[in-house]
Amino acid sequence: MTSHPAPDRTTAPPPTPAESPLFIVGCERSGTTLLRVMLDRHPDLFIAKESNFLGRLRRQSSLYGDFSLPRQRWFFIRDLQLNQATAETRTFPIFGLDEDEAERLLAAAAPTDIAGAATMLFAAAAARHDAARWGDKTPAHVFEVEWLASAWPHARFLHIIRDGRAVAASVCKARWVSTMREGGEYWRRRVLAARMAGADLGPARYREVRYESLVEDPERELRDLCAWADLTYCDALLDYHETSRDRLPAEHESLFPLIDKPVDRSRATAWQRDLPRVAIADVECEAGDLLEDLGYPLLGTTVPIWVAAMRHAADHMRPTVRDAWRKIA
Repeated sequence: MTSHPAPDRTTAPPPTPAESPLFIVGCERSGTTLLRVMLDRHPDLFIAKESNFLGRLRRQSSLYGDFSLPRQRWFFIRDLQLNQATAETRTFPIFGLDEDEAERLLAAAAPTDIAGAATMLFAAAAARHDAARWGDKTPAHVFEVEWLASAWPHARFLHIIRDGRAVAASVCKARWVSTMREGGEYWRRRVLAARMAGADLGPARYREVRYESLVEDPERELRDLCAWADLTYCDALLDYHETSRDRLPAEHESLFPLIDKPVDRSRATAWQRDLPRVAIADVECEAGDLLEDLGYPLLGTTVPIWVAAMRHAADHMRPTVRDAWRKIA
């Protein structure tokens, strides 16, 4: 009888906590910050303040090589110091490290790529908070899910979605867009980008949570999210408001006036009371298909004829005058 070698039943070792990050993504003003300060209360998880560098710096990774040379590490640290995490903040301070500490960590990680270098810095920041796992909350990562999933094969992606009419109103108020129509398209493009990439990852790595559900019953949602993320639920997550100010950059306090208050269920539907009908109609015109796909009922409002006429006239004006008209129409 011919003998055959026993099949090789060895498997790859399980990922370490540092190799299993949690990325929170979502259109700006959808509740990404609320979700971050909630989950950041978990003793085993550290979610840094907004970083916004992974997608940007990977495009210039030739400067960093394999991080074996001091000049390569210097370029990386310099770029972290210069990179705009938000309009008001830079990236490097989120790690809580000085330059010498970062240099030693990167040297220890070499040879590596940008994902390995970032993991070393994020893991060191988590260790300073006695946490085994790290996470990142960067809304712009809705456009980077595919690359991030490849760079971190054991990462999970939590996509928070909020009614586009509420988001459009908020991004308009923050002056990130000029009109509600632009706000509706802004929301639609970002939500679709994350959903399309997430569909390829499957439910084990990609999960959606609705802002409305989170504020309606935060304990239920957080229990479900912890189970999905392999975290043990703890009640500290519901007490996020006690320390939320310490977890936000001081420059962002004006954007989150209610972050240090317990969850207010009325936040979810405030737009229905506050928005004029024409504003709702504008968003539904731009993003009604996605709103319906997500189960958000359309109100069916329409733009008044006189407003439509003003806009038509504005389209034929000189650019400076047209832009002024569009802001009020």
